[in-house]
Amino acid sequence: MPWWPELMDEPTASVQETEPIAVESVEDLVALAELTEIRTYLLHGERASRADMVDARMSVMGKCEQSWLETRCRLTLGTEDSDLVVDRSAVFTFDRPVAPREDIVRQFVERVGVMSVYPYLREGASTLASQLGVAPPVLALMRAGTFKLTLATDQAAEPPVEVKKSRSRKARP
Repeated sequence: MPWWPELMDEPTASVQETEPIAVESVEDLVALAELTEIRTYLLHGERASRADMVDARMSVMGKCEQSWLETRCRLTLGTEDSDLVVDRSAVFTFDRPVAPREDIVRQFVERVGVMSVYPYLREGASTLASQLGVAPPVLALMRAGTFKLTLATDQAAEPPVEVKKSRSRKARP
C-alpha cells in the first residue's frame, strides 16, 4: 500500500527564479541544504498482547524538487504489549534552485535524511508507549550505511531496526 504520494505536501521555500545549480556530489548538496522542518504524518499506538517479542520495520522514501528535499520514514513496531506506528519526515530547503542527479539524492537520503529523522521516530515511539502505559521500546542507534534505498521501485530496503528490551513497566489495566 503506497503511503507517500497522497500525503505529501510541497514545502514552501523562497527560491529565486534562476537556473538550477548542477550538484555534482552529496557533499555539495549538504552544503546547500538547510533543515527547516520536521513533519509528523502519523502517530498511532494500540495496546496489544502477544507471546512473541518484537517486530520492527522501517520504510524510507525521499523526494527532491528544485527548492526542497524531503526524507520520510515510517517506523512500525510490535512489542509484547503494544503496536506503534510513527511516520515523520525531515524537510530540507535550498536558497537557490538545485538539480541533483538521482544517485546524489539517494545518497543524501541514506546518509543525511534518515539520520535527521531517526531521533524523532525514537521519541515518537517512546512517547506513544508512555501514553499507553506500556514499557517504551528502546531503539538502538541507527548507524550510517545501515541500509540502501532500492533503485527499481523507489521503495526503501527495510533497514534493520534493533529494539532492545526496556525495563518492564506494569501496564495499567
